[in-house]
Amino acid sequence: MRIGITESSYNVYPIEGRYERMLADGYTCIDYGMSNTESVPYTLNDAEFDAYFAGERMRAEKAGITIWQVHGPWRWPPQDGTEEDRAERMEKMKRSIRGTALLGCKNWIVHPIMPYGINELGTDDAQKTWDLNVTFMRELLSYAKAHDVIICFENMPMPNFSLGSVEAIMRFVREMNDDSFRVCLDTGHVNVFPGQSLYDAVHMIGDKLQTLHVHDNGGTSDEHRLPWFGTADWAGFGRALREIGFSGVFSFETGPSRALPLELYGDMLRFMIKSAHAIMGEEV
Repeated sequence: MRIGITESSYNVYPIEGRYERMLADGYTCIDYGMSNTESVPYTLNDAEFDAYFAGERMRAEKAGITIWQVHGPWRWPPQDGTEEDRAERMEKMKRSIRGTALLGCKNWIVHPIMPYGINELGTDDAQKTWDLNVTFMRELLSYAKAHDVIICFENMPMPNFSLGSVEAIMRFVREMNDDSFRVCLDTGHVNVFPGQSLYDAVHMIGDKLQTLHVHDNGGTSDEHRLPWFGTADWAGFGRALREIGFSGVFSFETGPSRALPLELYGDMLRFMIKSAHAIMGEEV
């Protein structure tokens, strides 16, 4: 099984040799972060943008690391309520998709847009949220397919948001009806929904499961703890992945506490490798 991690979990180390360190620890893939649109690479002009990603791709390939997935733009609180807001998001998201292609990566992860906030479930605004997301995501999908990139639509940790649950995400994926529009399952986001199990979520998604964000929490908020440091059912999760024949990357969206001394931080990164194998029922 291939194991991945958010590349930011290694930014406590110097950039030179960082990917080599990942590989030595047992990680073969990364989740590359492009969430913050107020920073590099979004602030670069087109030529600088291209050069930046050529350099990132070269460093990863030289080290033997696969850039398996990219996390697209995200900001909190949401700012999707006006046409101007959505146009700005669209421009940044398309730039992120282009960056994904420049990295040689096929999987681009995106959250739903939230034009009416996160508490519109059961109101008239829920249908408007749906309709605006369909229009928005169809335009993005056309752009992504032109760049040979798959959109991975992510479930959210908001029980009162109409596109938060795995059930809602799957209805949306069926509406899009395109094999280049698939699912990123976020385990921590599932765990904040009362009565929703990771086992059921994996089976609900089935062969539409393209990417993972693996982390834990206490069941009430999105805390990004390490597995087994919260309340998620990891035995059920691993069993479900095996049952559906998941062949993608077991990708952590969490990391050790930055408060740890550096030598213990490294030990925890390697412990996470062991935990992934244990979850999947493999020899540790």
